[in-house]
This record gives sequence, structure tokens and C-alpha cells, in this order.
Amino acid sequence: MRTNSPAETAAAALPALAGAAAAWVLWRWAVATQPVAPHVVLRAVPFYLACWLATVVLHAVRWRTVLRRLGADPRLARLVRLWLAGRAIGSLVPSGTLGGEPVRAHLLATDGVPAGSAAGSVALDRSLELAGNTIAAPLCVGGAIALGVGSTQAMLSAAGLALVGLACFGWIYVRALRGRPALVPFVRTPLRVLPRAWWTRVGEHVARADGALQELLAAHPDLVPAALGVSLAIEALHVVEMTALFAAFGLTVPLPLVLLSNLGVGVAHAVPVTAALGALEATQVGLFTVGGAPLAIGMTVAIALRMAETLMILVGLACLATASVGRVRVPDRA
Repeated sequence: MRTNSPAETAAAALPALAGAAAAWVLWRWAVATQPVAPHVVLRAVPFYLACWLATVVLHAVRWRTVLRRLGADPRLARLVRLWLAGRAIGSLVPSGTLGGEPVRAHLLATDGVPAGSAAGSVALDRSLELAGNTIAAPLCVGGAIALGVGSTQAMLSAAGLALVGLACFGWIYVRALRGRPALVPFVRTPLRVLPRAWWTRVGEHVARADGALQELLAAHPDLVPAALGVSLAIEALHVVEMTALFAAFGLTVPLPLVLLSNLGVGVAHAVPVTAALGALEATQVGLFTVGGAPLAIGMTVAIALRMAETLMILVGLACLATASVGRVRVPDRA
């Protein structure tokens, strides 16, 4: 496949760099106005990076679990690169991170995996990610309520929304098991926010993925429970990763607020805004305010997460810019 030119990569990186600039402005504002200025604890950074890399690898492990059911045996390192590339584009395209999934499918297809299988694996992998999110969200909110953080009414409202998300996943899963369209009706309306040329093309990929998803679930009914376990492990590791990130910025955040912050990151990424600019920061400040934390803490958390988001995007763009055809072992079938 053709790799991106330096000019194309630089253009794609502009929103990420804008996010980094916004984080810098917030940092300077916090230093000038807050009694406790944000700072970086360098000795804590390696642990955070290790946690971040472990989370990315687990995403690739779950995707590989799906692909092996399809007869493909990709290298784990290759899938890590493709996942990062797809997530970077998904963050930059205002689609609630869905815009990166056709990129993943295309890159995987250039490695020799049949297009239908590539699209189906991406669709199911994303569905499993959403399943983990929708299971973890009520647990995060419930844990925060049990530990006495924030307004009970507001938290119960958030829990209700999280349960709606879980119901949506159940709806998709049941329809796919029954051989009925599941992804197309679910994403048809959200895709309308994209330019017509985009949503038409993305819609075609989603329709193709819908059929592959139905076939995959019919052939491997045990796949979802196994991969869902990996999704829940990812959600648990996310909490550790965020705790490490906050420690790298000199923050000791109580577990209930870490749970709320984790929920807020998911909400911000679901908003169709490029690189979640503004949505990520506003969500974190709002949640920490509801949780009773000082404004300075919420601002520092927002800065930390913006820096982490920028790192994810820039690494993903680097993976996309250097993408080359890899070798995927697809065994012959009799």
C-alpha cells in the first residue's frame, strides 16, 4: 500500500498539535492562577508508559483472537501498529472514533486477509470494545456512588445512561446472532454528521462488516465470551493506567474519582469532535467538580489526559505514515 507523504502526515497531525497547544495554554493558566501549580514527576513517567503500552497490546490481543477464528495469524506487533493507526484517524475524524475502523480494515486487507474477513474482524473487535465500555461504565458509576462521591441524583442519571449503552450492545449482539442487520441500523443516523462522500463510503464498509459479523458469530459462538474477558481486562488496566498518568503529574487521585475520570474519557471520545477537543477537558473538569474536587485538580487532570491523547494520536500517525505490507499467515483451507 502507499504510505502517507510527509505533507499528508503533517496535515493530519495538526489537530493533535492543536490539542497539545490547548494543553499548554491550560498549563500556563493553571500555573499563573492556581495555588498548586501542575508539574511532571519524571520518575513516574516510565510506569505510565508501560501501562499505556500494555493497554495497547491487549487491544491487539483481542483483535488477534477474532482474526484467528477467521483463519488468519497476524503478528501481534503488526496489529499493534494497525490498531494505533486506526485509533489516531478515528480520533481526528469527527465520528466518535468510528472513522478509524475502515482504515484498520483496509490496512489489514493489504496484508493478505480477505476484505470481508478484515472488515468483520474490525467490526466485531469494535463491538467487543463497546461491550467492555458498557459493562465498565455502570460499574464505575456504581463504585463511585458506593464510595460516596458526588451527587447521588447526578450519578444515578449517569448510571442510567451507561445502562442504555449496555442495552445497545445487547441489541447488536442478539440481532447479529439471529442473522439480522445489527451495525447498519445502529450507525446510520450518527454517520449523517459526516460529509456525504464520507458517510456513503463508511456506510458501505459498515454494511460489509455487518454481514461478516453475522457469519462470524454463527461459526464461532464461543468467541464473544472469550474476547469479552479481554475487554474487561483492558477496562481494569485503564484504571491502573490513569492512576499512573495522574501520578506522573503529581496527583494522588482517590479511586472513586479515577473511576469517574475513566467514564468521562469514554463519554468525550463518543462525541463527534476532532481529537475530542474541548469535550475531553470539559468532561473531566465537570466530573471532578461533581465529585467535590477543587478546580485546580480538575484542570490538571484535563491537561494530563490531553497530553496522553496527543501522544496516542502522534504515535498512531507515525504508525500510519510508516505502514507497509506485512506478512499474515492465512492457512489454506481444504
